[in-house]
Amino acid sequence: MNNPKHRDEFKSSIVLPLLAAIAVSAQLGCSKSDETGSRFTPIGEEREIRGTVADAKLTVCGPSPDKPGTCEGTLVVEPPGSGAAGRVPVEVTRDVVLKKGDQSVLLPQLRGSQVTVKYRASKEGSNVATSVSAQ
Repeated sequence: MNNPKHRDEFKSSIVLPLLAAIAVSAQLGCSKSDETGSRFTPIGEEREIRGTVADAKLTVCGPSPDKPGTCEGTLVVEPPGSGAAGRVPVEVTRDVVLKKGDQSVLLPQLRGSQVTVKYRASKEGSNVATSVSAQ
Protein backbone atom coordinates (compact mmCIF):
# COMPACT_ATOMS: atom_id res chain seq x y z
CA MET A 1 0.00 0.00 0.00
CA ASN A 2 2.99 2.33 0.01
CA ASN A 3 2.70 2.75 -3.73
CA PRO A 4 0.39 5.75 -4.46
CA LYS A 5 -0.97 4.01 -7.57
CA HIS A 6 -2.07 0.97 -5.53
CA ARG A 7 -3.58 3.23 -2.88
CA ASP A 8 -5.67 5.03 -5.52
CA GLU A 9 -6.75 1.71 -7.06
CA PHE A 10 -7.74 0.46 -3.59
CA LYS A 11 -9.78 3.60 -2.94
CA SER A 12 -11.59 3.41 -6.25
CA SER A 13 -12.20 -0.35 -6.18
CA ILE A 14 -13.12 -0.87 -2.51
CA VAL A 15 -13.56 2.29 -0.47
CA LEU A 16 -15.64 4.40 -2.84
CA PRO A 17 -18.21 1.66 -3.65
CA LEU A 18 -18.45 0.87 0.06
CA LEU A 19 -19.14 4.52 0.89
CA ALA A 20 -21.71 4.69 -1.91
CA ALA A 21 -23.49 1.59 -0.55
CA ILE A 22 -23.60 3.10 2.93
CA ALA A 23 -25.02 6.35 1.56
CA VAL A 24 -27.71 4.50 -0.41
CA SER A 25 -28.70 2.33 2.56
CA ALA A 26 -28.96 5.43 4.76
CA GLN A 27 -31.26 7.06 2.21
CA LEU A 28 -33.44 3.94 2.03
CA GLY A 29 -33.99 4.16 5.78
CA CYS A 30 -35.02 7.78 5.48
CA SER A 31 -38.40 7.62 3.82
CA LYS A 32 -40.76 10.51 3.33
CA SER A 33 -42.66 11.62 6.40
CA ASP A 34 -45.93 10.58 4.71
CA GLU A 35 -44.72 6.98 4.73
CA THR A 36 -43.47 6.99 8.32
CA GLY A 37 -46.58 8.67 9.64
CA SER A 38 -48.81 6.17 7.84
CA ARG A 39 -47.41 3.32 9.95
CA PHE A 40 -49.88 4.41 12.62
CA THR A 41 -53.64 4.82 12.41
CA PRO A 42 -54.69 7.35 15.05
CA ILE A 43 -57.82 6.59 17.08
CA GLY A 44 -59.56 8.36 19.93
CA GLU A 45 -59.11 11.84 21.33
CA GLU A 46 -55.85 13.70 21.58
CA ARG A 47 -54.35 13.54 25.08
CA GLU A 48 -51.64 15.53 26.80
CA ILE A 49 -48.91 14.43 29.17
CA ARG A 50 -46.40 16.58 31.02
CA GLY A 51 -43.28 15.29 32.66
CA THR A 52 -39.59 14.52 32.37
CA VAL A 53 -38.13 12.65 29.41
CA ALA A 54 -36.75 9.52 31.08
CA ASP A 55 -35.52 8.03 27.80
CA ALA A 56 -35.26 8.97 24.15
CA LYS A 57 -34.48 6.46 21.42
CA LEU A 58 -33.67 7.53 17.91
CA THR A 59 -34.64 4.93 15.31
CA VAL A 60 -34.27 6.84 12.02
CA CYS A 61 -32.73 10.21 11.35
CA GLY A 62 -31.79 11.93 8.16
CA PRO A 63 -33.01 14.07 5.35
CA SER A 64 -36.27 13.59 3.60
CA PRO A 65 -37.16 15.70 0.56
CA ASP A 66 -39.65 17.89 2.40
CA LYS A 67 -38.12 17.96 5.91
CA PRO A 68 -34.33 17.77 5.98
CA GLY A 69 -32.78 16.58 9.23
CA THR A 70 -35.96 15.23 10.78
CA CYS A 71 -35.99 12.14 12.96
CA GLU A 72 -38.25 9.55 14.49
CA GLY A 73 -38.08 7.32 17.50
CA THR A 74 -39.56 6.93 20.98
CA LEU A 75 -39.78 9.24 23.98
CA VAL A 76 -40.53 7.86 27.44
CA VAL A 77 -42.20 10.51 29.60
CA GLU A 78 -42.39 10.25 33.38
CA PRO A 79 -45.14 12.43 34.87
CA PRO A 80 -44.28 14.16 38.18
CA GLY A 81 -44.62 11.82 41.18
CA SER A 82 -45.41 8.75 39.09
CA GLY A 83 -42.04 7.00 39.27
CA ALA A 84 -40.84 4.42 36.78
CA ALA A 85 -44.16 2.54 36.88
CA GLY A 86 -46.03 5.57 35.51
CA ARG A 87 -43.78 6.16 32.50
CA VAL A 88 -45.55 6.60 29.18
CA PRO A 89 -43.83 5.65 25.89
CA VAL A 90 -44.75 7.81 22.89
CA GLU A 91 -43.74 7.18 19.27
CA VAL A 92 -42.48 10.29 17.49
CA THR A 93 -42.78 10.35 13.69
CA ARG A 94 -41.03 12.72 11.30
CA ASP A 95 -44.21 14.76 11.08
CA VAL A 96 -43.65 16.05 14.63
CA VAL A 97 -41.45 19.11 15.09
CA LEU A 98 -39.36 18.84 18.26
CA LYS A 99 -38.81 22.17 20.01
CA LYS A 100 -36.90 23.17 23.12
CA GLY A 101 -37.78 26.78 23.66
CA ASP A 102 -37.52 28.33 20.21
CA GLN A 103 -34.92 25.86 18.91
CA SER A 104 -35.52 22.71 16.92
CA VAL A 105 -33.84 19.72 18.59
CA LEU A 106 -33.26 16.01 18.02
CA LEU A 107 -34.84 13.33 20.22
CA PRO A 108 -31.72 12.57 22.32
CA GLN A 109 -31.41 16.27 23.22
CA LEU A 110 -34.70 15.99 25.11
CA ARG A 111 -33.42 13.49 27.73
CA GLY A 112 -33.95 14.94 31.20
CA SER A 113 -36.04 17.84 29.86
CA GLN A 114 -39.47 18.85 31.06
CA VAL A 115 -41.85 18.31 28.15
CA THR A 116 -45.45 18.64 27.13
CA VAL A 117 -46.45 15.93 24.67
CA LYS A 118 -49.76 15.80 22.86
CA TYR A 119 -50.51 12.34 21.52
CA ARG A 120 -53.18 9.97 20.28
CA ALA A 121 -53.56 6.24 20.66
CA SER A 122 -53.22 4.17 17.49
CA LYS A 123 -54.84 0.99 16.19
CA GLU A 124 -51.37 -0.52 16.28
CA GLY A 125 -51.26 -0.05 20.06
CA SER A 126 -48.67 2.72 20.32
CA ASN A 127 -49.21 6.24 21.59
CA VAL A 128 -48.22 8.55 18.72
CA ALA A 129 -47.10 12.13 19.35
CA THR A 130 -48.83 14.98 17.58
CA SER A 131 -46.61 17.64 19.21
CA VAL A 132 -43.63 17.78 21.55
CA SER A 133 -42.36 20.90 23.27
CA ALA A 134 -39.74 21.22 25.98
CA GLN A 135 -39.03 24.05 28.38
